[in-house]
Amino acid sequence: MPKKPRNPASPRYKARMGYEGEYYLIRKFADRGEAGTYAIRTPGSGAGKLPKPDIIAVDSGELLAIEVKSSNKPYVILNSSQVKRLLEFCSLFVVRCPSCGAEIRPKPVLAARFLNKEWRFLEIPTDWKGSLILKKSGQVSAYGRSLSRGSEAGEESSR
Repeated sequence: MPKKPRNPASPRYKARMGYEGEYYLIRKFADRGEAGTYAIRTPGSGAGKLPKPDIIAVDSGELLAIEVKSSNKPYVILNSSQVKRLLEFCSLFVVRCPSCGAEIRPKPVLAARFLNKEWRFLEIPTDWKGSLILKKSGQVSAYGRSLSRGSEAGEESSR
């Protein structure tokens, strides 16, 4: 967690908190030291016109596109435009197996860091529309409605 600033609402502190969350998650993948498990950060995500996630990762051979949110609050929000950009990236980023020709697409994942103490992960369905609110308790909401775990809003875990 970055050192406590004079103004915790400052954009600079928020950006630093976000960067440190992304970097921590990348280190968790890299430190496992297993083949088929690694991650890279895509700088400037959320900026510009091209859709791209914060992190592209491979976890035990599974391709992931991860949007990372860090918060001092008991919830994180992924607004509808961020969800749309993440899902658009996942539909465009296609890897084709050279031997069998099968398409491999990344799974869209929301990674939420709460007060640098707890992480929550939520796989977002590829047909999702609208915003997502992930609470520290693991509860997921969309437009204030509570969704059942593991159904419409994808699988959630605390990896």
